[in-house]
Formats: sequence, C-alpha cells, structure tokens
Amino acid sequence: MTHAQSGPSRVGPIGDRVRRNIERLLDERRISKSELTRRVQAAGRRMDLLAVRRIERGERRVDVDDLVAIADALGVTGAQLLEMPTECGTCHGTPPPGFACNGCGTGSATPESTSAT
Repeated sequence: MTHAQSGPSRVGPIGDRVRRNIERLLDERRISKSELTRRVQAAGRRMDLLAVRRIERGERRVDVDDLVAIADALGVTGAQLLEMPTECGTCHGTPPPGFACNGCGTGSATPESTSAT
C-alpha cells in the first residue's frame, strides 16, 4: 500500500543528506545562495535562486543533473554530496578532491603528488 503525499515533494533520507552537505559546503566556503545560483547557471543548468532556497529547505528534490551542476559549482564531486558527513571538524567527510584530511584520513592524495619519479 502506498501513501499519497499532498503538497510539495518531500525529499527522502538521501536527498536530506545532499541538502545538508550543500548547506555545509556553502557555509564552509562562504558561498552565498546567489553565488551558487550564478555558478550553476554559468555551467548551463537552468536553476534560479528560489530553486536553490527550496533545495536547502528540503522542499525541492535534486535530480541527477542538478546534483552534478551543484557539485561542480561547489568544487566537489556528486559522490561527495551523497556521502554521509563525518564527525570530523576539519573536513566533515569531504576534503577537496586529490587531498586527504589530516584529521580523519578521509580522501586520498593524487598518485602524482605522492610518487617519486
């Protein structure tokens, strides 16, 4: 038996995780919602400020195209937006691509930067 929902689409637990990761990254990187909107639009994705606000409030689902565009605009991968945040106060489970967190060890350094030639 399924339950019909009235009103706006509700996000599930993974959507909520993505929403919280976006909110955290905006705060950590000191990026405004307006700037995120500008970056997403510059990448060719149609999204306005209201859509970004609804995503952050959990009132709008993030589709795959949104996920990739938002991740790119924040300088992370789509997979990083899907990850469960850690308790690490340094990286919160999402160190920059190619880097490992000294606090919790999450991530990995690029092979080029660690190998001797």
